[in-house]
Amino acid sequence: MKHDSTGRKKRLSQFFYIISLVFLLFGLVNLAWRVWPTPTDAVTFTIPSGVLPGAPADRTYASLADYVLEVTWPRWLRVGQTGTIQMTLGPAVTDEGSSESADAQVVLVEPSFVGLVIEPPGRTQATLAPGQDLDLTWELDGVVKGTFPGQIIVAFGFFDEALGELMQVPVAVVDVSVRVTDLWGLGGGLALWFGIIGLVLWGLLFLAGRLVKVKA
Repeated sequence: MKHDSTGRKKRLSQFFYIISLVFLLFGLVNLAWRVWPTPTDAVTFTIPSGVLPGAPADRTYASLADYVLEVTWPRWLRVGQTGTIQMTLGPAVTDEGSSESADAQVVLVEPSFVGLVIEPPGRTQATLAPGQDLDLTWELDGVVKGTFPGQIIVAFGFFDEALGELMQVPVAVVDVSVRVTDLWGLGGGLALWFGIIGLVLWGLLFLAGRLVKVKA
């Protein structure tokens, strides 16, 4: 009888160990997915100085300098996570370290996404002084799962005295795409909690297995 009782306790101890390993794996997978850094995509190109190709034929709207445009955005987000889009626009620097133009350039930037909330919304207008960079940031909120295309439209503005309004000439359109994903239907917050719970259960079951083995 004592031998049978010892055998049952050993099997129960092994059962606790096996279940604890399952919870350990579950917890580690959830935590790894939650804390793993999200990759980013980026694009960089130059807007050359001179008359803009998109300007009306009867206007000599021009880029006042060679400008370097860089846009970075998250390739994917977890459900419930916030991501950042960053845009930098600045004049290229000559070998002497000075800007090519002494005039300011009016810049208009408008991001748009289909089905994804972006803050702040709408168009941003700024004046880019010589030798300065324009840095803009937007926040994306990954509310629902899916793939969301978007665009960052950059234009230069020129005041038309005859019309009494600011004319916009597009100089760059950056196509972006952000995928919002989940893990087993869980968002980032729930995955973190389930990961912690998995590790706690692993510890308790492992301890229970040790106690049963000691008493066997």
